[in-house]
Formats: sequence, C-alpha cells, structure tokens
Amino acid sequence: MSVRRFGKSANERYEYAGRKDFVSLFERERVSLQRLALLLTLNPQSARRCLIGAFRDCIASSSVSKEWVPSWTRRMVIRNAISLVMSPEGPSFINTIEEADNGSIAFFPDDSVGAIAAAESIFDLPEFDRLVFVICVFERYSMHDCALLLGRSLRDTIEAQQRVGNQVGTICELSDVAPRFAVR
Repeated sequence: MSVRRFGKSANERYEYAGRKDFVSLFERERVSLQRLALLLTLNPQSARRCLIGAFRDCIASSSVSKEWVPSWTRRMVIRNAISLVMSPEGPSFINTIEEADNGSIAFFPDDSVGAIAAAESIFDLPEFDRLVFVICVFERYSMHDCALLLGRSLRDTIEAQQRVGNQVGTICELSDVAPRFAVR
C-alpha cells in the first residue's frame, strides 16, 4: 500500500527528471527561456550560449525531482547568464557533455533583443542592477537568493534594487511588478 501525501504517493514524489523531461520543458518554454536569457545577457549570442549551457547543466543533473524541472531549468538559465555576464570569457561551471544539446533544443532563428522590446527601459541599466532587477522582479527570487546567485552581499543587492527602483519607475507603473519590487 502506497502512502499518499499532498496528493502524490511516495514513489511519485521521488521520481527524478531525465533528459526527456528537460527536452520537453525547453520545447514548451522556449520563448520564455529565450526572453529570460536575453534580458539577463542583452546579447543574442550570449543568450544562446546561456541556454545551451543551461540545457547541458539540466540534463547532467541526476537528482532533480520531476516537480522541480521548471524551477531548476530557470535557475540554470540564470546561473549560466550570470556567469556569462560577470565573466565574459565564459562560464566555468557549464557541464561540457559532448552532444548535450545535439539538436534537442530548437531556437527561434530571430533571437534578437528586439523580441523583448517591452522591457527596453532596463537595457540601459548597469549590468549588476539589471541582473538584480530581472532576478528579483521578473523571476521573483528573494533578495537573499539573488545575492547568493550573484555572489554578492545582501547589502549590495539591496542597494542595486533601490537604484533600479529609482530608475525604472515606468516599468513598475506599467505593470504589476511594483508591489513585488518594493523594499521590504
């Protein structure tokens, strides 16, 4: 007899994601993941490298619960983007499994920053401030998690949030992100 908690049996809760789960997610969420990578990197080539690195990291992960595939994937995109932006020579933690993407993930032929024109107000932000804004506001990470991902102090992250809050008032006025971005 299988014990059920939170609507799932113990066996269902502990199923780990495999390559096909990540391929499926990358296909379903392609546009969203591309936008995230572009917002973080502001460079179509870097965004593509970011997504390929994230895909490689995801399929190399052996202990990701199927329930966490969407969150884990977005986190890998963020990690790869941070590595590319903060260290232009390339990420040091990308798993380099040969043929990891092997055509398994498709990209739109027009991977351009123009695809995210709605957020163009943030294009002129300093790099660190933009990363904080995208991670905290669009991805809804806590300030603490954002600071950990960026390898910076919580104080630096809060200061960046405050600077961005002053510079990006139009984004907050035009969307529902203002309440999430308010300093708590």
